[in-house]
Amino acid sequence: MFQRLSRNTLIKLASELVGRGASLALVLFAARRLGQGDFGFYSYGLALGYVLSQLADMGLQLLIAREVASLGLQARPIVQAALRLKLLLSLPVIVLLLLFSAGRDSLAQLSLLCLGLTMLLQTSLEFAAYVFRGGQRLMEEARLLVTARLLAAALGGAMLWLGVGLLGLSLAGLIAMSLVATWAFWRLRSEGWLVLERKASAALPVRFLVLQALPLGIAIFLSIAYTRLAIFLLEYQSGEVAVAHFSAAQRLVEPTQILPAALVAALFPAFVDALRQGPAGAYRLGLSGGLFLGAVGAGLAVAFWMAAPIAIPWLYGEAFRDSIRVLQILGLSIFPAYINYGLTHFLVARGQQVLSSLFVALMLGLHAGLSWQLIPRWGAVGPALSMTLAEMVLLCCCLLALALTKPAPVRALPTP
Repeated sequence: MFQRLSRNTLIKLASELVGRGASLALVLFAARRLGQGDFGFYSYGLALGYVLSQLADMGLQLLIAREVASLGLQARPIVQAALRLKLLLSLPVIVLLLLFSAGRDSLAQLSLLCLGLTMLLQTSLEFAAYVFRGGQRLMEEARLLVTARLLAAALGGAMLWLGVGLLGLSLAGLIAMSLVATWAFWRLRSEGWLVLERKASAALPVRFLVLQALPLGIAIFLSIAYTRLAIFLLEYQSGEVAVAHFSAAQRLVEPTQILPAALVAALFPAFVDALRQGPAGAYRLGLSGGLFLGAVGAGLAVAFWMAAPIAIPWLYGEAFRDSIRVLQILGLSIFPAYINYGLTHFLVARGQQVLSSLFVALMLGLHAGLSWQLIPRWGAVGPALSMTLAEMVLLCCCLLALALTKPAPVRALPTP
């Protein structure tokens, strides 16, 4: 098991390094070509689309990965029912995107809509990728996600180079995601995952699926809202320049999530399988993963603090010097965030997704209240401080829950 886990982790890590590296290069190029105002609006559009698009996920991705890990090909009716539900949930997301983009000039409206639809298509691509993840086929997932990021970076960079600007960059992402999502679902269909079952199979109770996925969806949506809340509050209280300064730092911290994402992508289905065999093996597996993530997170926090005064002017230019302190504080949040990445997934694997939702809601409320008070005085540094404190609170909550509670019985979804 350890050999397979290590291989899958390395595959996921390598793909994330390549894909997120390409995305970061596009962001750095966009910051210089678009200027602070358009770059701030670009960051706002991605954040808005990212948050709203999660309403079409509702925890289905992680639930599907868990069920595929448990049932294998017998989970096909579950995958099909989840996909139908996801398509239905996408309709109100599109309506919300139209509402949020209304009232702006035509260029801004179209750009905002394209960015939002790109994020919505990204969740569809991830849905397909999580089916492969559940089967511990991380190479298949990696191919899909890294192709999407490389294609988006190449097309977006070309648009910026040609001087098309914000609208061209937004359209490039939409085109890239559409192509790769189409390829992903063709792959699922060719392997039989989307082949329609007999009528009895198609009648899988969607209500039961919703009840299983809803706690996961709430936790994921709140977590994503937490990561993007600072941009919305800064845009409202301080304007797009403050958004640009915060986004410049956040864009450097976010790619560091590739390591916990890679490890947990391989660890989650293995942890689910270990729980079925006995808690002792799952405990050892979880402890090893948590200690590793904590050690790496602490090292990165120190590295960001030391490198920020040099990295920000070199990467973004002198106009972004106000991002230095933001980057240093956000870097400190990496240590608890790395550990939390594993702990929240362990709660889901133990059937305690309701606790995960409650803890993330607490973290979001704390972050919102502190940011609202700190932004007028500290500007973009304020949300960075509140995020670091909120991550520490989440860490304490998760550790207490894992230490003081027993795993809940994970009730399998009904299959015909």
